[in-house]
Parts: sequence; structure tokens; C-alpha cells
Amino acid sequence: MHSLWARAAQAQSSCRCRICLHSGRTIIRRSTNAASRRKVTAADIFTACYTTILGTATVLDAARKDARKKDLDEKLEKARAALSTLSIQDSPGQQGAVNNDADPSVADTSQNRVHRSSGNESNAANVTKALFQELGPIYGITPRPLPRPLWIQSQLEWAEVESAIVAEERDPGYVLREPISSRQMQRTTDTVLDLINQLIWKQQISESTRSQDVLMMNGEHSGSRDIVWEELEDALRSPHYGYYYHPSDDAVDAVKARSYLGKSIRRIFNQAASSTEIVARICYDMLTCSVPPTIHTYNTLIAGFNRIQRPDLAQTVIDSYIHRTTWPATQQTIVCLLNHYRGTNQVDGLRDIIQRMRGVKDDGLHFRIISKDTVRSRSWLDWAEKNCASRKHTFVQRAYRTDDVFNSLIKAWLYCGELGNASMALIACLRNGGSVTIQTLQELFTACITTVDFPAARRLVKGFAKNIREFVNLLHKVVRQESIGTSRQVVLNVLQLLDMCHPPPNKIFSTDLKTYDKTLRRLRSFVNTTRLELEVRETAYLCEVTLKEVNSFGPLINRLNRAIANINSAQRSRSKCTEAYVKFNRLAILASIDRSYQKLEAGIKVTTALVTAAILKIKTGYDFDPSGLLNSNQPMNYRQKNHHDSLIKALQSIQVRGGAMTQRDIKSQLLQRLPDPILAGRLKESGNIENLSIRTLISFYTPTPIRVKSQDCDCSDSISQLEQELASIEDTTRAILFSYLNCDRQRHLRHQYSDWYQMPLEPLVKYHMRRRRKAINEVSASIDLKQTDVVESRDHKSPALRAVEEPWNALEDAVADDMASKRRAANLADIERGLRLGRPIPKFRSANPSVLRDEDVHLPLVALG
Repeated sequence: MHSLWARAAQAQSSCRCRICLHSGRTIIRRSTNAASRRKVTAADIFTACYTTILGTATVLDAARKDARKKDLDEKLEKARAALSTLSIQDSPGQQGAVNNDADPSVADTSQNRVHRSSGNESNAANVTKALFQELGPIYGITPRPLPRPLWIQSQLEWAEVESAIVAEERDPGYVLREPISSRQMQRTTDTVLDLINQLIWKQQISESTRSQDVLMMNGEHSGSRDIVWEELEDALRSPHYGYYYHPSDDAVDAVKARSYLGKSIRRIFNQAASSTEIVARICYDMLTCSVPPTIHTYNTLIAGFNRIQRPDLAQTVIDSYIHRTTWPATQQTIVCLLNHYRGTNQVDGLRDIIQRMRGVKDDGLHFRIISKDTVRSRSWLDWAEKNCASRKHTFVQRAYRTDDVFNSLIKAWLYCGELGNASMALIACLRNGGSVTIQTLQELFTACITTVDFPAARRLVKGFAKNIREFVNLLHKVVRQESIGTSRQVVLNVLQLLDMCHPPPNKIFSTDLKTYDKTLRRLRSFVNTTRLELEVRETAYLCEVTLKEVNSFGPLINRLNRAIANINSAQRSRSKCTEAYVKFNRLAILASIDRSYQKLEAGIKVTTALVTAAILKIKTGYDFDPSGLLNSNQPMNYRQKNHHDSLIKALQSIQVRGGAMTQRDIKSQLLQRLPDPILAGRLKESGNIENLSIRTLISFYTPTPIRVKSQDCDCSDSISQLEQELASIEDTTRAILFSYLNCDRQRHLRHQYSDWYQMPLEPLVKYHMRRRRKAINEVSASIDLKQTDVVESRDHKSPALRAVEEPWNALEDAVADDMASKRRAANLADIERGLRLGRPIPKFRSANPSVLRDEDVHLPLVALG
């Protein structure tokens, strides 16, 4: 008994504190000795008080914990509802969604880019997104950025691509383009050797973040790398390597050698080695192979380097294929190229590959180039027009796109932020009778909904309506092959896209888009039919599960409880989806009403501007819109769109009077109501406002970005004030110089610099200097002409007589001519120096140091810049 109490005391006093040791020893003493009275110690009082405090705190904190638990449960329910609303439960890409900041390579900011959609559509997209951002939290909808692929997802995709490359390599139906002549064979050999050298050079100059490469940099596991590298260097120096046999000499042996080369490269990529060792082994195998590699070898290299996170080495292989080979691309080649530029987020490279797929750049992807002079039959011409891109003198064959290519193309545009192009790629896939994976379909639909991209959604809906048979077949395929939950999410996403693009009810706004409305109703009926079919399937499945639970073994009450739980779970899931869809439908109706209102408002503005322009043309004779840009429905580029908006704003600011009006009245009103009052004041103070044309004043109504004062400068207040004064003086000088230009020069500068404050002073100063030089030359020419007339009148007299009659005129004429020539030369020199202010001032030094300028002599103003 004593040993049991001793073990209990050890267990209780495991913390070895003074209180626990005292309590344990007391228990042991009480178990062995007789009970005796003892005094209450401070430790006993502390234990009792501490226990009471803890118990009281636990009771008081219980209510607060229950309230907090209820609050967290409510927040979790709201979060689940929001996720259900946005349909991202089944989307594999949403788990790794991060905020994709503005990438200069994704965004197309070219000012000459043509707006294929009208201005009303772009404004409607902005209005829809703003409305969803404002009212979305009320309905439990939060716009989200585009997803980014996870690392493990990319690894799995590249592994699937490598498997497809192996299957494509074993396909006997694919015929390789082999070299025919010895010259072509030598060119192929040089291409392979150049690729090997480029891979070695790229590996030596590039830095990698792979863990194996970091260990190699630290000096670990470098023995095998050194051995392989030495073998590669010996092979490169040896005259026996770098020579390939022609594949047609022994076709069977060539197929075996290339198969072994592909297996060896894949085995090297699967090893956990450093990039240097991988590159050395691959280059050694390519160098020692008996036949040259093929397009399948290049595909394996591109996929493998991307899988081991070395896209720079993969880019080297791509450059070698595009610019050094003539092998036609396979389907997996196109997939590798698209996935590579998607992973590196290079929009320019992606556009380059797509242009080559279409056959509109260079020689495409090396398929076939046909001279137009050789096409002499109608059937041959029909084939070329269908499968080739027509160039100036040739037909360049386009790439054939399979389901894998379309799937990679949609994902590439999607992850690069081009939802409109991704939508067009999906419509092209439907038009060609293809299909994409359910993951790609969900990611595209979810991205359009979560980012509230109205133009992309409109493109999808229009494409579905034009290819309604193919779209219905796609929906039926999804319903047959996927689960009920996944199919329901796809159907609800399509309904949400229809809600985003549906026009408002006719009771609120009368619309003349009867054909569009009818097509959308037909499309919605097909989607609702599919949704009803899913509900029937779900009900049948629920009945089957319920009967299975009821007929199972066990107590009846337990079986009934399990069956009721299944029914309640299915009902809750269905009610959540229905509630989320109803909320989104209400918000979409509000957005459609707002879009229609904005469209009507924009139409009213254009109509009012047209009426005002017509009235002012009658009153003043000035035509504000000679090109008909106000009522044009053609696509507009960036500058045309700016001129259109500025013209509408300028016409809105003009007040038409009842009496007679002149162009001077229009100028005064435009100048008085300029959006920038500071600029208006400086132009008024320039002293030559009459020289400003109406078109120039209209250009000042173009919306310009707000100039925000930088707060990063740590200068003192006096320096900041001085900078502000200098900026004000510069703006005043710009306004004065600009107002004295002619109309053509003003229009040219406003066309070149849409932002007034970005216009440099140098072209203004140079223009005025040239005008001054021209004026001086004209005055000098007139003076020379007058002097010539005077001299000719004097020459009629004899020299002796003129010297006797006017002895003083000879000396005065000589002095006057000398002074005039000096003044003219000085003025021209000053103007030339002014024209060269922006150029670097050359510094000439003499060979003799004694003739150099002293340090105390001040430099002229021109030398100081």
C-alpha cells in the first residue's frame, strides 16, 4: 500500500514544484502514520484560493464561450453560403488563388490598340463590376481575383504531357521529317551541337532556386557532377563525337536509338540531381547518340525542364526549335509551348505561338509553305483556303487543334488574365466540335463570375447561342460523365452567365433586341431542362439511398434516423444552392437595369451633342464633327475614343444663345469652362488667346490622369516651395509659347501629347527659334535689296564725281555695311546656339595647356545648359 501511494505522489509531483511536493509527502505520511492535527500552511491557503478562482473563472467564461461559438458558427455558415454562391467548391484552381497584380506583360496598354467592342460595352462592363462590388456583400457575393495554378497541379500536368509525348512517339501514323541531302544532315548536326552549347552556357550563367542546386552551390554532392562534366568536356573535344549517321541507313536501329535516348532523358529528369548534372547527362546522351534527335526529343526536353522548374533552359530548347529547325510541330509540341508560356506568364510569347499556329507569322510552326503560283487546280485551292493562311505570295498551313490543344489554349489565356480570349477559344472549340475537361470549364466559368467580367460573359453567351447544338451536347456530356454535384455547379454557372448578360424586363425598359432576347430564352430553356434532369437524378438517388438505409440491419429507430439525416442533408444542400442562385439572379437583374440606364444616358449625350453641333454649324458655320465620329458605329482606337469623349464634353459645355453667335463666342465659352481652371487662367494670361483654334480647345477636354504630388521627397519647405514656383513658371512658359503657335502646329502637338503637362518645352522653343531665324533672314534680305537699289542708283554717277560731291558717304556706307553684317551674324549665331540647347555641348581641349581657360573665368550661359 505504501508503494502505491508513493507512485501516486510521484505522478502528482511530476512538476517538482514546492506545492506539489508538499501535498505528495503529506499523502504518503497520512497513508503510513496515524491521523494527526497539523497547522494550516501558506501553501494550503494558496491551493484553496487558486482552485476557487479557477472554478469561478471557468463558470463565468462559459457563457462568453457559448456566445462566441454561436458567432463563429454564423460566420462559417455565411462563408459556406458565399462559396456555394460563387461555385468554387469543385474548382481545383481556387484553392491556390492569389491576387494576380497588374502585370505589364498581361495588360495591353498600347494606345494604338483597336477597341473591338464599342464604348457602351466597355462602360457597361465597368458599371456591372462596380455594382457587384457595391451590392455583392449584401447578397453574400464577393468578387475574387483570378486563380493561379498550384505547384503540385503544374507537376501533375507536366507528367501527363510527358506520358502523351511517349504515346505520340510510339504512334506509327506520325511520319518524321528526316534530312534528305548531306547538306541538310550537316545543318541538323550543327543545330543539335548549337543546342548543346546553348544549354551548357545557359546553365553556367543562370541562377536556380532548386534545393538540389542550392546544395551544389554550397559544395555538397559535387563528386558525381564533376565526373559527368569531365566526360562531357572530353566528348566535346573528341573528333569522334558530333557525327550522326543518316536515319535512312538503318531505320530500325534509328528508331531504337531514339527510343533509348527518350527513355534516358526521362530517367535523368526523374532523378533528384542538380541542374548542372542533369544538363551534362542530357547533353552527353544527345552527343553520343548514333542518330540526330527528333521533334519528340525536343518535346521531352521542354516538358522535363519545366517540370524541374527550369523554364529558362526550356526557353533555350524552344528558341532552337523555332529558329533553327524545320520540323513540323506535333500536337504535344503545341501543348508544351502553350503550357510553357502559361507557366512563365509571358503574354508576348503566347501571342507569338498563337500567330504561328494561325500561320500569320514567319513560316508558322514549320508545317507547309505553298507558293501561290503552284496552285493550279480548284480542289487544291479550296484545300489551301480552308487549311492555310493567305500571305502575299504563299499559303502557310495552319496548325490542327485537338482537344488537348484547346484545353491548353484556354488555360493559357485564363492564367494570363485574358478572359475574353479564353472565352473565344472555348467558342472556337465548340465550333470545331471539340470539348475540354470539366476542370477547365469550371475554372473559366468561375473566373468570369467571380471577377464579374461582363465582356467575357457576353462573348460566352453569344457563342453558346450561335453554337447551341454543340453547347447542348457539351452539357449532356457533363451530366453523363460527372457527378451530380459537379454537374449542378456547371449548370448553375451557365445560368449565372445568362443572368449577367440578360436584358432587363420589358416592363421596366422597352428593348428592340427581340432576336437576342428570344435566343437567350431558348438557351435558358435548354439549361433549365438539364437542371430538371439533374434534380430527377438526384431525387432517384436519394430514394435509393433512403430505401437502402431503411432496409438495412439494426434497430428501426436508428435506421429511420439515418434515412432522415440523409434527406435533411440533401435538402439543405439544395436550398443553399437555390438561395445563392436567387440572390445572384436579383443582383444580375439590377446590373442589367443599370447597364440599360447607362446605355440610354450615353445615347442621350450623343444625341444632344449632335443637335448642338448642328445648331452651332448653322449659326457660326463651324463643323465640329467633319469625320462623323459622333454617330459612328465603327471600332475606334485609343485616340479616336479620346477625341469622341472630349468632343461630347466640349459640346455639353457650350451654351447655345438665342441671338447670333460667332466662333469667337464659342472660343470664349470653351476657354472659360475648361476642366482645368489653372490652365484656362494661364492661357488667358498668355496674351494671344485669339490664336487658339476651336479644335485645340476641344482637345483640352480629354480626360487626363490626376496629378498627385509626390510625398517621398525629404526636402525642406523652402526647397519644396521653390520647386513649386519653378513648375508654375514652366507651365506659364509652356502656355505662352503654345498660344503663339499656328493652328497646324498646335493640333500636331496636342495629338502627340494628350496630357498637357507632359508636353516638353524643347519643341516649343525650337519652333519659335526657327520662326525668329526665318524672320531675321527675311528682314536681312529686304535690307540687302534696298541697299542694292541705292548702290545701283549711285553707280550711275562716275566715281570721281561721286567722291567729289559726297566724300563722306563712302566712309559711312562702308561702316554701315560692316555693322549690319556683324549684327546679322551675331543674331544667327544666338539662334543656332538656342537650337542646340538640348544637345550635349562638346568640350574641346587644346594640346597646349597654356591656352586653356582659367578656373576663375566664368563659363557662358549656354555652356551651363
